[in-house]
Amino acid sequence: MYTVLLADDEKVIRDGCSRLLRSEGYNVLTAVDGREALSLIESEPVDVVLCDLVMPVMGAFEVLDGIKASSPELPLIVITGHGTVSTAVEAMKKGAYDFITKPFRSDHLTLIVQRALEKQVLERRARELQEEQARNLYDLTMEKSRIRTIVNCMADGVLVTNRELEVVLHNPAVMSLMGISIPLSEPSSLRDYIDDESLAGDLRSILSASEGVAGVLSRDLRKGDKFLHAVCAPVLWLDGQVLGTVTVFQDITFLKQLDQLKSDFVQMVSHELRSPLAAIKQLLSVVLDGLAGELAARQRDLLERARVKIQSQLELINDLLDIAKIESRQSFQQQIPLDLAEVLRRTIELMQPRAQSQNVSLMLQAPDKLPLVQADLRCMEELFSNLVSNAINYSPDGGDVVVLASTSGEMVDIFVSDTGIGMDAAEVPKIFDKFYRIKHPKTRQVVGTGLGLSIVKGIIDSHRGSIEVDSRPGLGTTFRVLLPVLQPASM
Repeated sequence: MYTVLLADDEKVIRDGCSRLLRSEGYNVLTAVDGREALSLIESEPVDVVLCDLVMPVMGAFEVLDGIKASSPELPLIVITGHGTVSTAVEAMKKGAYDFITKPFRSDHLTLIVQRALEKQVLERRARELQEEQARNLYDLTMEKSRIRTIVNCMADGVLVTNRELEVVLHNPAVMSLMGISIPLSEPSSLRDYIDDESLAGDLRSILSASEGVAGVLSRDLRKGDKFLHAVCAPVLWLDGQVLGTVTVFQDITFLKQLDQLKSDFVQMVSHELRSPLAAIKQLLSVVLDGLAGELAARQRDLLERARVKIQSQLELINDLLDIAKIESRQSFQQQIPLDLAEVLRRTIELMQPRAQSQNVSLMLQAPDKLPLVQADLRCMEELFSNLVSNAINYSPDGGDVVVLASTSGEMVDIFVSDTGIGMDAAEVPKIFDKFYRIKHPKTRQVVGTGLGLSIVKGIIDSHRGSIEVDSRPGLGTTFRVLLPVLQPASM
C-alpha cells in the first residue's frame, strides 16, 4: 500500500482529500504546515507528497528544499489557487513533480497521484538498472582484467580471434614465438601474426561448423627455426553459437630435437648390432650345415636354438630401424600404381605353412583385381604380413583367419579377421604403441617385439590411409585397412 502525505493549512482540504485517497486504497498522512510535513517524512515511509503552495510557518518551496536534501527521489505535487499558477510553475522548475489548482476534481487528483507514483516506480527501477549495469560493467572489467593477466602470464602463446579471423586478444608469449617485436593493435589480421594457410584453414572450419558441432583441432607447424604445436578450439556462446576461436601455441622444438637424437641413437645402435649378429648367424649356419665337421645331436640342438635367438634379435633390430625411419620420415618409398589383390595372394601363400603348423585355417576372399592404389610394394607386403602374422599368433587354439578385400567408395577396403582371443576395449587404443603387447595366458608363447602394429600404423599413415580395430574378448579381432584409390587423372 502506498502512503500519501497531505500538507495543507485548510482542514476542509485535508479531510476531503484524505477520504478520497483512502477510498482509492492509499494510506494517508496529514500535516497542517510544511515543518510538520518534513518531520513526518523523516519518521514515516512516504511515497508521494501533496503540499499547499502557501502555508503559515513553511510553504511548498521550503518543503521542496527539505525533500531535495533528504529524499530527492520523493515526488511533490503542489496544491495552489488559480491566482498563483505562475508561482506553482516556478516550483516545478525547482523540482516539483506537478501542480493542481483549487478547486480540483477528485478524478484529477487521483490521476496526478497515480502518475507521480508510477514515475517514482519507474525512476526507482531505472536507478536499479543503472546500478546493476554499473556493477556488471565493473565485474566485466574485472573479469577482462583477470583473463588478460592470466593469458599474459602463460608460457604458451595464445591467440583469440573473432568470426572475421581478426585477432582480438594475444599474449607476450605468442609475440616471442612468432618473432614479432613491434606491438600490434587489437583487432588486427591473423596474417600479421602467422602466415600459415593450413592453420587458417583449421580456424575457418571451426568457424563454419554448425552449432554444437565445432570441435578441437591440432597440428604441428614450423616458424623459422622453431617447431610449434597448435591447438585450435571454438569460443562458444551460451546457446552453442561459435563466436570466434582460441589457439594455444606450444614450443616443441626441444621435443623434436630429443626425438631426432633418439632416432639417431636407435639407428646407430641398431646398425652396430646388426652386422656382428648377422656374422654370428652366418657362422652358425656354416657349423649347422656340417661344413666345420660333424655335430652330435645335442650340439646341433643347442646351436639351432642359438640361431633362432639370433634371428629374433635381428628381426627386433630391423623393426627398430623401420620405426626410426618412419618417425624421422627418412624411410625410402617408391610409391607406384599397385594392385593389392596380388600382394594379398602372395602374403597368404607365404603365411599358409605357418597357419597350418598352428592348426589355423587361413583364407583369402578377394576379386581377381582391385582398383589400383599408389603404394610402395615392400611396405604393403610388410603391412599385410604383420597383420596376418598377428592374426595367426593370437589364435593359439586354432580357428579361422580371413582376409577380405573389396572397394568402398574411393577407398580399397581390406579386413583381416580372426577368431582368436580378442581383447578388451581398454586395450584397443594402446596396441599401436611401440613395444605394447597384450597380456594373456594363451599368448605367453608368442614371440615378438611389440613393434609390428606400430610399423603398420606408420605405413598406413604414410600412404594417407586409415586403420580401424574391432575386438571382443574370446570372439576375435578384426582390423580394417582403408587406402585411397588412385584417381584416373593421377594414373
